Amino acid sequence: MTKPGLLFYAVGALMFATGGIYFYESYSEAQEFGTELAAQAETMFFATAGVLYVPFGIWMVRNKMSSRAPYVISLAGSAMLIVLYIASRSVNLPIVGQQEDVGVTDLASKFLQAGIIAICGVLLARSKGFQVAEIK
Repeated sequence: MTKPGLLFYAVGALMFATGGIYFYESYSEAQEFGTELAAQAETMFFATAGVLYVPFGIWMVRNKMSSRAPYVISLAGSAMLIVLYIASRSVNLPIVGQQEDVGVTDLASKFLQAGIIAICGVLLARSKGFQVAEIK
C-alpha cells in the first residue's frame, strides 16, 4: 500500500509536468502559425491550461487533503481536457476545425492527465467523508 504523502508529491509532479507541456505547446503553436485566428485560439487555450495546472499542483502539495477541492477540480479538468482532445480529433470544432495530427507531446499530456485522474481518484477515495454506497 502506498503512503498518501508520496501520492501528494506524485500528483503535484504530474501537475507541474502537464503544465510544462501545455506551456511548450503554447509557445510552439505561437511560433509555428503566428497570427492565424485558429492558432491564436489554440495558443491562448494551451497557455491558460498551463497557467492553471501549476498553481493547482502547488495547492495540492501544500493542501495534503485538508480540502478536497483541488483534487476534484483537477480530476474533472483533466478528464474534460482528454474528452476535448478526443472530440477535436473526431469532429469539426468551431474556430480550430478537426485536428488530424497526433504528436508525442499530445500523447504525453494525455498520459500524465490519466495519471492525475487516477491519483486524485485514489486520494479522494481514501479521504475521510468518502462513503461507498452499499448495494443490497
